Amino acid sequence: MNPIYRDHTFLGVTQSLCPECLELIPAKIVVRDGRVYFQKRCREHGPREDFVCSDARWWDRLEYSLPGKVPVEFAVEPLRGCPYDCGVCTEHEQHTCIGIVEINSACNLECPMCFASSGPGGEHLSYEDCQRAIDRLVEVEGQPEILQLSGGEPTIHPRFLDVWRYATERPIDIVMINTNGVRLANDRALVDALAERRIRTEVYLQFDGFADDGCRTLRGESLTRTKLRAVERLGEAGLRTILVCTVQAGVNDGELGDIVRFATERPWITGVSFQPACYVGRHVLPQQIEQRSTFPEVIQRVAAQTAGDGVNAWQESDFTPLPCAHPNGHTLAYAYRTGGRLLPLARFVNLEEHLDLLSGRITFNRPRAKALIDTYLSRLACGGGDCGCGTFGLDVKPTASPPTVGRRPNGANGIAATEFDGHGIEGQDVDEQLATEFLSRAVAENLAPEDVFRITTTSFMDAYNFDVRQLMKSCVHFVLPSGHVIPFSAYNLLYRDGRVPLPELNRPAAGSPQRAQGTRRNDSAEVRDSSGNVQRPSVTTSG
Repeated sequence: MNPIYRDHTFLGVTQSLCPECLELIPAKIVVRDGRVYFQKRCREHGPREDFVCSDARWWDRLEYSLPGKVPVEFAVEPLRGCPYDCGVCTEHEQHTCIGIVEINSACNLECPMCFASSGPGGEHLSYEDCQRAIDRLVEVEGQPEILQLSGGEPTIHPRFLDVWRYATERPIDIVMINTNGVRLANDRALVDALAERRIRTEVYLQFDGFADDGCRTLRGESLTRTKLRAVERLGEAGLRTILVCTVQAGVNDGELGDIVRFATERPWITGVSFQPACYVGRHVLPQQIEQRSTFPEVIQRVAAQTAGDGVNAWQESDFTPLPCAHPNGHTLAYAYRTGGRLLPLARFVNLEEHLDLLSGRITFNRPRAKALIDTYLSRLACGGGDCGCGTFGLDVKPTASPPTVGRRPNGANGIAATEFDGHGIEGQDVDEQLATEFLSRAVAENLAPEDVFRITTTSFMDAYNFDVRQLMKSCVHFVLPSGHVIPFSAYNLLYRDGRVPLPELNRPAAGSPQRAQGTRRNDSAEVRDSSGNVQRPSVTTSG
């Protein structure tokens, strides 16, 4: 008798959601034909199988996972368990890399795919509530890297500029404006006002491609000319811009290479963020869940659609999971950009061996770039290990061959420059001059924001691909005036409409009217400045 085998390979188990009732249910993780599925069973709605990832080779790359950073303060002691105790609770595994403050639900568009179901007639937070939410982010993070002002459409808030100015005066590295660009395209005075504080400001511009049909599908109307006008106005004002593209299969996934090419040709655009469509809020599910875009497809399409760009072509191997989050949540690729040329860092820097240099932050300012490259070159000089000698002005001498072919420390103290033999990671051909130039400029603190270009993929979750493991390592969080800090996908799926009530905080946030019982603060948490040095932030406490 011939044995009978299952049609899939079992990988493990997690907890997901039933799309019918949004109850937390067990899920088996299985692979079939190289694709990943969740096999679920709901007590009320029975068994189902949901497609979650197009390429199992990218799934659960746990070699890229690192311990999470503890926030300055937790807010909730869990009672029911994830995802029902968000605040964040003491069981959450990562701090807030990007804190989102939604200053309104009002919008000048009514996009069919809006996860927040925003539109005309929505509400605006009071200025005081905006302040409370911003202050709360500082309270729990010490010195946050990124605050994102979002909505709705934040630029139509009646006190938008006041809110933005207040945020730029707080100890926050970057204040990011998440916008559809309509007002920016038509209001030069607003753009000029933002340019007054351009060093601390970035624009996160919704940009889904160049085809009118795709724009109408995703946004409800043709906005291509408006978006292009917004891009040029931002460039004229010298405002750093990131293009954010929602990717939906069969709609705009054939334009990813064009978007990357468009962005890299404009120095004020410092990156592109691709977000596979997430089916929550107003965005309805396609006829077949199997058709959804997932992050490996995005990476593969970027590589395929730029393959004819010669030295500026991107490769799948240029991308790596972001180590501070769950590896299924985010991927990124950095490239040195100069004189119309691109050199992806993964081709001459072994990122897998130095994951900690990427963890916890995604932006590059000059001191941070110097600190990272100093540390990296010092490790090479010490034979690939962390000998504890540090890098800053110490006499570091090579003691062994570096762990990866093509990198030889050379120069004063072993860190001033790096020579290349023309071969990078795994024999990649690398432009020696560009690689050496990048490292030298980084050490000299001579890299400008436009010199480092990044592509990221962000996989937010809906009820079909919800994975509690990914949620617990989330580093993109909504920050509410109540003081609650809630992971992005948990908020949109469970908390936004009140399906799950907000848990009581251990203590109220500064300025919040909410009463709370007791206090819990992690005074031992380390907060580091842009150079990586430990500092003790001052944390505002309520009376």
